[in-house]
Amino acid sequence: MSRDAEDEEVLRRAQIEDQYRKLARGQVRSPLRKVEINGHAHLGSLTAEMAPGVTLLCGVSGAGKTQFLRTLARHLRRQAPSDGLSHPTAVRMTGQSRHQKSDRNGPATGDVELADAKAPCVYIDTARECFDVLTQVSRIPAHELESERATAEKAPRSAWFDHALGTIMGRPYDLATHQELDRRSPASGEPPTWFYYELSRHGETYGPGQMSLGELAACVILRALRGVARGSIVLLDEPENFLSPRARERLLDIIVARAVKMELSVVLASHSPEFAYRLPNTSLRTLERGVGATAQATISAGAIPAQVSRKLGMAPRTEAVLLVEDRFARMMLEELLRCHLPELAPHLRVQDVRGADTVATVARVLGPTRPAVAFLGVLDGDTRSEAGRQGEWLEYLPGHHDPELVVMQMLQLRTGAAASELGVAEEALKRALEEAHVHNIHDQPAVVSDHTGVDEVRLVSFAVRRIRSVPDFRRDTDRLMERIRTLVAPSP
Repeated sequence: MSRDAEDEEVLRRAQIEDQYRKLARGQVRSPLRKVEINGHAHLGSLTAEMAPGVTLLCGVSGAGKTQFLRTLARHLRRQAPSDGLSHPTAVRMTGQSRHQKSDRNGPATGDVELADAKAPCVYIDTARECFDVLTQVSRIPAHELESERATAEKAPRSAWFDHALGTIMGRPYDLATHQELDRRSPASGEPPTWFYYELSRHGETYGPGQMSLGELAACVILRALRGVARGSIVLLDEPENFLSPRARERLLDIIVARAVKMELSVVLASHSPEFAYRLPNTSLRTLERGVGATAQATISAGAIPAQVSRKLGMAPRTEAVLLVEDRFARMMLEELLRCHLPELAPHLRVQDVRGADTVATVARVLGPTRPAVAFLGVLDGDTRSEAGRQGEWLEYLPGHHDPELVVMQMLQLRTGAAASELGVAEEALKRALEEAHVHNIHDQPAVVSDHTGVDEVRLVSFAVRRIRSVPDFRRDTDRLMERIRTLVAPSP
């Protein structure tokens, strides 16, 4: 490295350290100060103070970090819950509005409800966005995709984006750009458009299919940060996905710098020890779920010592990604892993990619081409005999039916034990099961949950821990667990 380059690096590090000091001292202007949630179906009721500038939300998998971020995003966007249930959830997010000149320059008038002030909000689920891009690319014939791209405007070049991407990945890029394309036949709840990313390096230009997942994840985050309005609330769900530890540190530096410059409130839901150890203690929050049918989630502030990092879910890097069809399948597979492969669970990520077609498509694309991270599609059991649902990169959840039906069967087979363990009267559970029977199978566990007050995750957990008592389920479970074990630690 030349002397000039060394001097430039010293100056850059000094600027970064100054930004972290500002976070630690609360010398950052940002909108969000306090969150109050009441009556949430999974989080219960909680109150949390948010840190100036950047808040890191840690917690074990399943604690509710994603639920928390999505609840905030829906509130700011005035959206109804997307799970089909009518939850009587009350949300209040208070702070100082910063996104208009009058807000920034006028006298402070006390905290306001940020949804009423129409504070802009950006929400990014990094893994979901990456898989969505790859799914769209794989679904559209190459000539049709090129035709669509030819008529779509490319984002103007951004020196900040190019430099930030090069900093994160540790190598320079000639150009990084993206295009917003119309989504074909969007499903309910999906946005009408998606983003195609393109990079140039050493004279070679390539798209998402040729990128590493780390490059694609960095592009997703940087695109969101590039277009964010001053005074926005930015909610990032596991932005560290697919990045090396060193790249995570560089990404955090860029997030902090952007938060300070643009007066943002950034809330990060993360398992990254690099984030936790780099941010000041004032930015750290821990989300924990209590026990029992009426347990409430809590968010506490303060330091997160290294010795409890594993307890907080800051596990080693992901070795394999397991793709499933929907939220319920994700809950079931996560419980199966906790029960049968506890030693490997920290190295596995279960990702809902919406639909059997998407699982099969993405697994076939990524399975043989991403040696750094293994991929396996885990389809619902009812697809075992369907055409196009078999292959080297596919496995199945236990049974020959939807996972919801498997859980309902286990609750019906072991009603007495379930009632005792879940803390409800046996007659109440029987009535809930009878009431659920008249509903669509995909809604039945949610109906039982609503009638008994028992979280769906606990219903799934009960069923999974007894699933091997049924010979067919035991055989299917053992096959799936062995397939996942060899995926992470293949035989020599």
